[in-house]
Amino acid sequence: MACRKPADYLYGEHTADILIRAYGCTLDEAFKNAAIGTVEIMYDTSAVTPAKGVEVRLEHDDLEGLLFAWISEILYLFDGEKFAIGRHMDLEVGGDGPYVLAATLRGERYDVDKHRFKGLIVKAMTYNMMKIAKNEFWELQFVVDI
Repeated sequence: MACRKPADYLYGEHTADILIRAYGCTLDEAFKNAAIGTVEIMYDTSAVTPAKGVEVRLEHDDLEGLLFAWISEILYLFDGEKFAIGRHMDLEVGGDGPYVLAATLRGERYDVDKHRFKGLIVKAMTYNMMKIAKNEFWELQFVVDI
């Protein structure tokens, strides 16, 4: 049966933060959409040229910890390295504890004008309301601090 996920990602209401639900027919796709959903709060990923590749390798005992580390790494690359990721990335999640995420992110140096800053900055990843579930598709739910 074909995977019929509701969307790549959706935003939900949360008091002072943003709830993100990322979906994927595979766990890899859900993790990719979680990253894109996070940075799309800040800038337009469709404006990013995939000029440079950045390798990321993360390991954690559980999927929740891996998701936390993944989004934290995405935020570090943006805030600390001024690297804007686009939608082009190779990503693979493997293992069954410990879990390993290996990715090549493609993007370029962040430019506020080119990438159309949206007025919000994601400050941090949280464990608040985090949920990882698989039914017909994978769903990753988490809250980011803005």
